[in-house]
Amino acid sequence: MSNIGKRRATALKQDAETYTKRRREIFEAAAQLFKKNGYERTSLNDVAEALDSDRATIYYYVASKKELLHEVVRDVVAQTAKEALEIRRRSDPAPAKLRMLIVALMRAYATNFPYQYVYIQEGIAMNDHGDAHLFKLGQQYERCLVDILAEGLADGSFQSASDPKILAYGILGALNWTHRWFNPSGRLSSDEVGETFAELFLRGLSPRDVKAVVKGGARPRIGR
Repeated sequence: MSNIGKRRATALKQDAETYTKRRREIFEAAAQLFKKNGYERTSLNDVAEALDSDRATIYYYVASKKELLHEVVRDVVAQTAKEALEIRRRSDPAPAKLRMLIVALMRAYATNFPYQYVYIQEGIAMNDHGDAHLFKLGQQYERCLVDILAEGLADGSFQSASDPKILAYGILGALNWTHRWFNPSGRLSSDEVGETFAELFLRGLSPRDVKAVVKGGARPRIGR
C-alpha cells in the first residue's frame, strides 16, 4: 500500500462523522482559497495552513490538489444540473421556466458560495484535468436551457432570429460573470439579482407586440 493509501486508511479508522466533518472543513478552506487566489496559485500547504494543520494531515483525506478541486465542486454542480432538468420537464410556459432557471442558478450560487463560482472560475483547470462526469453535467444544464429557449421560440412566446444555443451562451455568460462581483452578504439577494436578469432577458425575447406595450409605459407580467 502506498503512503497515501496508508494515510487514508488511518483516517478512515476514525468514526464516520468525524472523518466526514474534517473532509468538509478541508473542502471549505480549499474553496475559499481557490476563489481568492485561483487553483494554480493555491497549494495544499496553503489549505493546511488555513486549517492550522500540515500537508501530511491533508493527505489523510485527499490524495491530491486535483482531487480536492473536483470534490469541492462535484456535488453542487450535480445538484444544479438536476434542478435544471426538473425545471425543463415542468408543464409551465417557456417564459416561466426560463425565469425559474435563472433565479434558481443565482440562488444556487449564493447557497453554495463559493463552490460553484470556483467551478466557473477554474473551468480551464477543470478541463485540463479532465473530469468526464463534470463535463456531462455541464452539458446537461446547457441542454436544458437551450431546450427551454427552443420551446419558447417554437410556440411564439419568445421572438429572436438567433439560434437558441447562441441565446443560451449569452444568458450563461451574463450569469457566470457574477462570480466577479456577487456577494451573498451584499446589498442585493441572489433572488433579486436573478429576477433582474430574468426580467432583462425575458423582455429582450418578448414578441414585438409585447415590446410595444412595454414601450408605451405598461408593464406586462412575463413568466410569473
